[in-house]
Amino acid sequence: MNKQLTFWHVLALAAAVLPTAYLAWAWPLLPAQIPTHFGAGGINGYTDRNSIWLFTTALPLGVYALLRALPRLDPRQRVAADSLSFAKLQTLVLAALGSAAAYSLWLGLHPGTLPGRGMNAVVAVFFALLGNYLTTVRPNYFMGIRTPWALESDQVWAKTHRFVGRLWFGGGLLLATLAFVLPEGWFETGLLVLGLGGGVAAYIYSYRCYQQELQRLAA
Repeated sequence: MNKQLTFWHVLALAAAVLPTAYLAWAWPLLPAQIPTHFGAGGINGYTDRNSIWLFTTALPLGVYALLRALPRLDPRQRVAADSLSFAKLQTLVLAALGSAAAYSLWLGLHPGTLPGRGMNAVVAVFFALLGNYLTTVRPNYFMGIRTPWALESDQVWAKTHRFVGRLWFGGGLLLATLAFVLPEGWFETGLLVLGLGGGVAAYIYSYRCYQQELQRLAA
């Protein structure tokens, strides 16, 4: 295994484990209820102190184990478990989960401090980084924009992922910036527009690219 790949694997595992380390350090200071659910009005749900380990430990480590196993289920074997691209995806997903868990613990220690805006920014940055990652995803059956036309053509797959990746990257950075400027209630709508809008745009763009490829081959 090369050094760069080892670095990303270590980074992914660290992202999965660090929330547990933070929990151990903060445990004596945590209140009985810790904020873990957020909505348009800020915090709208709490988790009991004795159950918070499910959010900070079980979830990140469970997702890490799942991501390590998923590539073996791909019938085309286009994404290797030890590929650099997949290692980056693991790190991205686990960093997002770890950041959310750490932010919840931090809010438990500092109640009333930007209750929703910080989590909104974390989600928006995740979308931006996911968009950047999408531009590098190779054709496979379990991750990415799997439209019928993208799965049929590697060229259409690449074009579709570059298009949606750039859309989500720019939109995610914009949402992350606005998270600290506009009222909290608008964020869920903006995120929904970015997510669903990107999905609809992917289908339309993917279909058009496929039709253009058919016309090129028929010429």
